[in-house]
Amino acid sequence: MALEKNIKSLVHFMAFPGPRLGRSTQLGEAPESYMLETIKQVIDDGFWTGIEVTLIKDPDIRKKVADLLAKGKIYVTFCAQVIQLINEDNLIAPTDISSIDELERKNAVERIKIYIDMAVELHAKHFELWSGEDPGTSNGLTARKQAMNQLVRSLIEICEYAKKNASGMKISLCMFDRLEGKSPQHKNQLIGPTPDAIAVADEVKIDAKFDNFGLLYDLSHMFFLKNGFDHENPEVLRQLAPYLNYIHIANCVTDPLHEDYGDLHVGMDHPQGAVTPAVLMDFVKVLNEINYKDVIGFELLPRGRQLSESVINVAKAMFQEACQQMAVNYAIGGYRFKTRTFFPERLFFDLTDIRVQHPDFITEAAKNRVRRKTLTEDGKLVIIAADHPARFVTRVGEDPYRMGDRQQYIGRIARSILASNVDGIMTTPDIMDDLFILNHLMKQAGNPGIIDNKVLIGCTNRGGLSGSTHEMDDRVTAYTVKDCKELGLDGAKMMFRLDLKTPQARYSQTTLETVANMVRQCSHEGIPAFVEPLSVELTQQGYKVIMDTNEMIKTIGVASALGGSSKNLWLKVPYVNNYELIARATSNPVLILGGDSTGNPTDIIESLEKGMGAGTNIRGAMVGRNMLYPGYDDPYATSSAVGAIVHENSSAEAAIKYLTSLRGKDMKYMINALLKK
Repeated sequence: MALEKNIKSLVHFMAFPGPRLGRSTQLGEAPESYMLETIKQVIDDGFWTGIEVTLIKDPDIRKKVADLLAKGKIYVTFCAQVIQLINEDNLIAPTDISSIDELERKNAVERIKIYIDMAVELHAKHFELWSGEDPGTSNGLTARKQAMNQLVRSLIEICEYAKKNASGMKISLCMFDRLEGKSPQHKNQLIGPTPDAIAVADEVKIDAKFDNFGLLYDLSHMFFLKNGFDHENPEVLRQLAPYLNYIHIANCVTDPLHEDYGDLHVGMDHPQGAVTPAVLMDFVKVLNEINYKDVIGFELLPRGRQLSESVINVAKAMFQEACQQMAVNYAIGGYRFKTRTFFPERLFFDLTDIRVQHPDFITEAAKNRVRRKTLTEDGKLVIIAADHPARFVTRVGEDPYRMGDRQQYIGRIARSILASNVDGIMTTPDIMDDLFILNHLMKQAGNPGIIDNKVLIGCTNRGGLSGSTHEMDDRVTAYTVKDCKELGLDGAKMMFRLDLKTPQARYSQTTLETVANMVRQCSHEGIPAFVEPLSVELTQQGYKVIMDTNEMIKTIGVASALGGSSKNLWLKVPYVNNYELIARATSNPVLILGGDSTGNPTDIIESLEKGMGAGTNIRGAMVGRNMLYPGYDDPYATSSAVGAIVHENSSAEAAIKYLTSLRGKDMKYMINALLKK
């Protein structure tokens, strides 16, 4: 689950503001019994590994709380921003630690130092504070710039004090709104929108080298942090990533006419709350993608007759649900798979050298390949589909020629087929021959063969070139069944497409008869036949598969009856809605095909999980572009995740977690195996 290792902290003085939801905890005046019982409740909860506390005026109560926190072995954060907000006796200027008046600034810093000392008493490892009020721009930007300079000075002094006197306690500057107006919920703080927060953090954390400093970003504040008219969104976390050391999960109401408007930390299920499950999921997704590892605090304030426990439980459930979403757990961050790192030019050029100097290596490698005793070891198969270029198809996503780079293509195929739970490949003679050469070179170097014990399926008819005037005339131009038999391949794949509405229908029928004869020949030779039956329609963009369940069912009926026997017949059928009906359309084993690459492997993984659960005769997958070109991700990791879905009945969420654990693994495998001296 995403973010499972992060410390989860509860803002105690918000969740438990005082008996009958008073304000005594926030004021530092809560009764001893209330303080100790509610803090113990947080410690005993099991979910919380951190707690955020504030001023406790009574030294005896403070000592007992400190002992309880130490005994509970919980991560303690001291929150000074509530003290700064209340500002009892008005002894500190509203501009606080960013005051342009040097005397006022020093007074504010001294107050913070006092509370750092109190934080030490409470065994706190973290300290939160805010900047102080924005001086505004009524006379230009000069005052704001001066205030930011003063803020940087104050933060450097505070960080230095924390390092010397509080064992390097972490300091977090909280980012609040900079909204002027009559609403008491407008905090109008100097920091403030993300650009200014980053500017300050750069000076303190980077220039002054205080690594104990960072920024706190609050999800509910996001809706009130504005540059211009639009509020910020979760994408700002990517800019903030180098500086973040605290996150708050909270909710707010953005309708200024609503009684709960503003930064009131309403429950996560508030009917007018801005933080919907979708917003929270997006926020958590970006946190996971930037590999955020620090504290995640929950700031929740019960209202009316709400029970603290209920408000807390709703927030926990909503957060856990967001963290379990597959889209959240798939976090690629800055990773980019580089084919040349795994399969460099020198290896690719070796293929040509072998073809020129030792072409018989291909036949020898085919003869000496170690074959499986049975087609499938557990009744299931994961097969890489790599026959697209032979039909004039090189498009991947928006790139019309991506599969035309043969080094990239072979490198990605080799990378994918190394996955132990990938059973084999279906491809055309040119690519199969490259794999035979690689297999020979690997074994010659004393390594396991790359396609030993793998299932090799030869592609047959590829004459129906994409975009051709006679595209439905899909003649046998690749392997024949005889070729497959002589090379010791483990199966033959053929495809027919049914166009029943245009003049090309006659070619569909001719191809259908050709496929039927090949199925009959496969049965005679004892070779499994893998048939891909598709209903298609002609559009302005060319032929498209009709992704309709009822059309698929009718086409499966045609495919199942081809040839003299269906005893060795496997079907390859795309995933469509109601795949349970597809499973019931035949008793033959079915492999799910992948279709066009979406650039995001979660799509194919989710489809495969649904498809594999549709019926016992759904026996695996034959996937090409979605395994070989999974966006920026690693084909090996993606293929392994597909294998986990098929062979291990993994959930999509577990498969995604498996994928992320394998990303970039053994990238030097081919180089070490074939280029080491």
